[in-house]
Amino acid sequence: MSRKDTLKAMLTRRTDELPGGNSSLELAAPTPVAHVRSGAVGAMGRSLGQIATAAERARALVASGAAVVDIPAEKLLGSFAQDRLDDEGTEYETLFNAIKESGQKSPILVRPHPDRPDYYQIAYGHRRAKILAKLGRPVRAVVQDLTDEELVVIQGQENSARKDLSYIERGLFAMTLEDQGFDRAVIMSALSMEKTQLSRLLALAKSVPKSVVHAIGPAPKAGRPRWTALAERLSELPDMSRLDEVLADPKFQQADTDQRFVRLFNAIAPNRGAAKPRKVAVKTDAGNKIATVERGGDTVTIIVDADGSREFGEFIAAKLLELYQQFEENKEAPI
Repeated sequence: MSRKDTLKAMLTRRTDELPGGNSSLELAAPTPVAHVRSGAVGAMGRSLGQIATAAERARALVASGAAVVDIPAEKLLGSFAQDRLDDEGTEYETLFNAIKESGQKSPILVRPHPDRPDYYQIAYGHRRAKILAKLGRPVRAVVQDLTDEELVVIQGQENSARKDLSYIERGLFAMTLEDQGFDRAVIMSALSMEKTQLSRLLALAKSVPKSVVHAIGPAPKAGRPRWTALAERLSELPDMSRLDEVLADPKFQQADTDQRFVRLFNAIAPNRGAAKPRKVAVKTDAGNKIATVERGGDTVTIIVDADGSREFGEFIAAKLLELYQQFEENKEAPI
């Protein structure tokens, strides 16, 4: 028996777990498999080591080319844990053209869908499946029976190995898994990171509104420090009007994902330190200085410098209400 055949024999759980067929045959509907959902019940009696081992076994099956079959693209559904923001940027276009010209070089990994007979759920290879669907071609895949925990560990580790996901996409993936009740240990394994790193990632993902993240997209050039800085700027906004204005700007919407990040980041920069207060002296026709007007940010300060400045200052103070009423009347008057 060859080394490759030995590897296949060692890794295959049971002959009925993988549908029969080859890359030129369409899959028959599998027998529905009962899957254990995530959370305390799903993880009961199942160590993280066992989950990781199962994930390694599934990846090895793909690497060895075991039981690669063709699946109609319409029979494939995405993972229950989204890990990628929609963005058909340069990398997507490059992959699209490569598959269009040379075909699908490596299979994706799927499992029989736990809730929909005759359908399959993608563990990894979402972009390849999307591209092949657009091209109207079947998708080459390895089918493996996976629990929810195994699926997310494989999904996360595969993207980590490829360095495929941006920092914010990893944050959204971690937050999705946490919301669905996965144990922190499973999430750490899926993202290949330690406890402190995961806590920091989750804190950042929760501090930026999802609507903002989806408007920007993956922004692969913006790492943790810049997303952290953006979150701080968002928290300091007095209101959301400026944010809404930027997101609605056609120039923002037409820019690529990294440019959208930069546009928003710069647009909501705080005013402090942006410009020094401007001071203007107010003088009489004879050249005598009577006051200094200082403008800075949203404030205007009037400093009385005239001789007998206290009396003049009190005179101005007494007129403030009258002046404000005149200001309001003039503001409402038609132009």
